[in-house]
Amino acid sequence: MKMTKAARRELEAVLRNAVRAREYVMAEGTAVCRRRTMATTTLDYTRADGSVLCEVQRAYGSDLCGLDTAIQRLEGFLTMH
Repeated sequence: MKMTKAARRELEAVLRNAVRAREYVMAEGTAVCRRRTMATTTLDYTRADGSVLCEVQRAYGSDLCGLDTAIQRLEGFLTMH
């Protein structure tokens, strides 16, 4: 199946945005947290409003892993077409 130039440009734009998102989320200075109702470890952060933030592992065990998979699949698809 042949891909149109417009479709290719769209997919390349999607790939660029996904790569930018990965670079931001995986940057050393970026923390990704989930909100909880109570602290379960000394590493959890309790905010002034009482909510608790727990840092999420970005490289494994979270839905963020799907970002790497999506990038790899898009790159593979664009390479084949």
